[in-house]
Amino acid sequence: MNNPIYLDKKNYNKTGVIVKPALISDNDIEKLINELDRFYKENKEFLEEGKEVNYADSEKTVINSLHRLENYTGYFFNELSKRDNIVSLAEELLEDDAELISIQAFVKPGSIGLPAPFHQDNAYWCIEPANGLTIWIALDYCNESNGMVKYISGSHNIGVVEHTPSLAPGSSQIIEDENLPEGDIFTPSLSPGDAAIHHTMNVHGSNPNNSGKKRRGFLLCYKGKNTSRNQDLFTRYQKNLEKLIELRNS
Repeated sequence: MNNPIYLDKKNYNKTGVIVKPALISDNDIEKLINELDRFYKENKEFLEEGKEVNYADSEKTVINSLHRLENYTGYFFNELSKRDNIVSLAEELLEDDAELISIQAFVKPGSIGLPAPFHQDNAYWCIEPANGLTIWIALDYCNESNGMVKYISGSHNIGVVEHTPSLAPGSSQIIEDENLPEGDIFTPSLSPGDAAIHHTMNVHGSNPNNSGKKRRGFLLCYKGKNTSRNQDLFTRYQKNLEKLIELRNS
């Protein structure tokens, strides 16, 4: 059967990650970049470090990542999160109505962009059943040379992997090397507008961006409507995050 939707679902179910070329247009990319710049200029004085913004440099002048953008309205990224082709793609893979969890941007600047240690997104989301996904959209050419995300194929099928609290900015829960599951590591090469879509249980991370090239990624995260958040786990995660941010800033 060569139906593209069928093949996407088959590959997603097998590996936990697929690539969709040209998910958004060049015009969309330009608008997103401009709107992310506008968002930061309008809100930088109010953004909470460690929760809404992380910096790549000690002077805190270069952004590494932006989080919780879904809490702000009036920007193009809000509109994009509701676009029919994106929501339909999420629903096809989730096999459920899609509900937005979060909007993020990992800017990861050239030469100083920070690594993201291996983790599973559901260590942060705490949804049950673990039916969620992230649509990672490239705003630049992204590959292994500039710190593109790397995925452990099939790792979404092994269940919860032990995570350890971390002081790494933007990565408060990580999987230590000794706990990493076996599996082939897949690092896609994306052109601007392409997207990598991964399951919330897929183990993934990225290397630092030591190149001189930009590696901006825009993330839309969705869960199935028939899931719910484990409030005990999520509250525990939030309390641990507060302690980690306090330690990081001390």
